Amino acid sequence: MLCMEKNTGTEYDTGMPRNYVTQGIVFSIRPQGENNSSVGFVTKDTGLVYATLYGGPKSRLRSLVSQWNSGTAYFYCKENSDSSRNVKITDFDVQNYHMSFRESLYKTYAASLAAELALKTKCAGSNEKCWYLLSGFLDGLDLSAGRQCETGLVRFLWRYLDLLGIRPDVSRCILCGREFFTGNSIGDRVSYNAVENGFVCSSCAGQDRSTCTFMLSIEAARYLYAVSELTPAEVRVLPLSDDSLSEIKRLVFFLAGQAAGTKLKTLETGIGIL
Repeated sequence: MLCMEKNTGTEYDTGMPRNYVTQGIVFSIRPQGENNSSVGFVTKDTGLVYATLYGGPKSRLRSLVSQWNSGTAYFYCKENSDSSRNVKITDFDVQNYHMSFRESLYKTYAASLAAELALKTKCAGSNEKCWYLLSGFLDGLDLSAGRQCETGLVRFLWRYLDLLGIRPDVSRCILCGREFFTGNSIGDRVSYNAVENGFVCSSCAGQDRSTCTFMLSIEAARYLYAVSELTPAEVRVLPLSDDSLSEIKRLVFFLAGQAAGTKLKTLETGIGIL
């Protein structure tokens, strides 16, 4: 909570100043009463913030506080023992409207998946890094088209797994230490071992297939390694076949669900879209 009542019952430990300004992204808007809304933000400094937006349909602020808009958010933390009403939005200076999301079902689902993962993992315990990663992804998604949106999503998820500290090393076998990108033939494949949370070579995978959940081509493995090591600009221009992209998507969607510790609703409802 942003405003917590102290034991005295008369003072409030807000966790932030009464008037608070930060960079934020709107990820959810829910009706609250007849004219108000409860708005969910991912913010740079405070992480997840739920604030009340007051005003009817004709409110100027309501037109600015729209899902996926990002910019400078102004909050006021009220003295109110009802914690659900402790924070209200006083202004929102929008820098990015992400208008293309309204015209693309894929972009809407991709953005929703990224936001849901941030929500379920509490911003990976690093508010600022989570905000930068999510903000960069949404801005890039807005400028992308077609297949670029798909590769952008898998890159975001792979990087977010690193932020969580659970991204597996894709460069070598976790069991025997063999390096995958030295002396491998094009036909070689690597397998993800769910028990070890790492990748294994074909020899080690053959010893116990029951623990190998997913298989990747060397091309797919190289691509994920590049995402880990290179800049976003360098990775965006790398080639990736449709088959390798499909393999990577299945893997990162699985790992995202594992990281969340529960089923991700966006993945369930977005079957056939994502």
